[in-house]
Amino acid sequence: MVYEVQQIRIIDASGLLGLVDTQAYPAFVSEDWSYDDIISHFEEQMQQKKILVWDCGDGGDDYSIEVRRGFTTEPGFREITGGVKSSGDGLYFASYTALTMAAQFDDETLPSKHEADAHVKLEPGPYRLRIVQRFDPTRIGEREGPDFIVELEQGECEPLLAVAWLQTSPP
Repeated sequence: MVYEVQQIRIIDASGLLGLVDTQAYPAFVSEDWSYDDIISHFEEQMQQKKILVWDCGDGGDDYSIEVRRGFTTEPGFREITGGVKSSGDGLYFASYTALTMAAQFDDETLPSKHEADAHVKLEPGPYRLRIVQRFDPTRIGEREGPDFIVELEQGECEPLLAVAWLQTSPP
């Protein structure tokens, strides 16, 4: 089977990434939010399928993401599956930096200016996402190819209830 493939690059110093329906996701939280507040906000919005957030496990990097339409059985270091919805023309990848700037300042919008090209065009509706982290994030020098594979299929899927793979300490 041939899959439509899109290459995305996201830079994040904290090691948390998200895939966001920017038209439905309420980005602003508070001018004085805490780490617990933002994680709770992510999880509440994940349950409503407006965002899907995961921890990359390495504290931050320049991440390469291969986006595919359709699911495969390609293995990786770890993987998750969860639901998200597109209410407009698709979804945007967002770094923790962009998500937290928008959470703190009500005049900051998503996508951020430097992530505006991290767009996955999709028809409105529900989607199943499979995110595969291809490499053990602690083995930095051994990576070849994309860091993540994100596969999308139209259809219903249970949302993730918590930030995937989240470490216990703040980024």
